[in-house]
Amino acid sequence: MKYNYLLLGLIIFFSSCKVKVEKNSKPLMSKSVVLPAEGNYNLNTSKSTLTWTGREITTKTHTGTIDIKSGNVKINSNKSVTGEVLLVMNTLKVTDLEGKSKEYLEGHLKSKDFFGVKDFPEAKLSFKSKNISEENNSIYFDGELTIKSTTEKVSFEATLKKGEPTLEAIASLTFDRTKFNVIYRSGGFFDDLGDKLILDDIEVQMDIYADKI
Repeated sequence: MKYNYLLLGLIIFFSSCKVKVEKNSKPLMSKSVVLPAEGNYNLNTSKSTLTWTGREITTKTHTGTIDIKSGNVKINSNKSVTGEVLLVMNTLKVTDLEGKSKEYLEGHLKSKDFFGVKDFPEAKLSFKSKNISEENNSIYFDGELTIKSTTEKVSFEATLKKGEPTLEAIASLTFDRTKFNVIYRSGGFFDDLGDKLILDDIEVQMDIYADKI
């Protein structure tokens, strides 16, 4: 009987207690990455990577890589960020296929139907920051992309992962291949392609590692 009274008392006690919640309490936020010090940074081409994704009108998706030849990033005195990246187009690889299918697609993408790498061995992306958000470590860029000797304006976002001592960032951009005279099986240039249609947009992600000079 005493046990029952004790248990009842404990239930009443805890039921009457209220947990106090601070209305103004804020969740803990990760510390923002500080923009690196002013100066010039060279891309580490052995660590930096570029991956691409292309899609057909069906659910078929192809992915691959292109080697980075060189690149630089400059942090200016006014905290703006400028730079450029050079790509070696004949290093284009397909990563979602194997064997003869992989070999065939790589050869076709390097041909005149697509990027014509014999005549246009390099591509270039130059960029300049237009806005920096310290809250989410994002840098927004305007730039120029040159493919097959054609230059078009692009805009993209990069997320700064680390500022010192090595600059580390991930940049993502999407470009319309037809603006660079890559029109093979494009719905904007050919009719009645059906499920053979290849979408015009190509998605690119660059993982950047750069060391201060």
